[in-house]
Amino acid sequence: MVDAPLIVTKDLKKTYLMGMHRIDALAGITLSFRKGEYAGLVGPSGSGKTPLLNIIGSLDTPSAGSAI
Repeated sequence: MVDAPLIVTKDLKKTYLMGMHRIDALAGITLSFRKGEYAGLVGPSGSGKTPLLNIIGSLDTPSAGSAI
């Protein structure tokens, strides 16, 4: 039997408005994690790691898409 995913994001987007500028922190992230899986989240500063984790952890809401 295959375990259902514990974390699923589909076409996740997060946009911030900074004055007249629009900053796309996340642009269409789709992923899933199953029980027992390990993953590393790496990238340069400003690449969207914290917004992604905040949305997965229900600390923030996406601008579009879904996170379950």
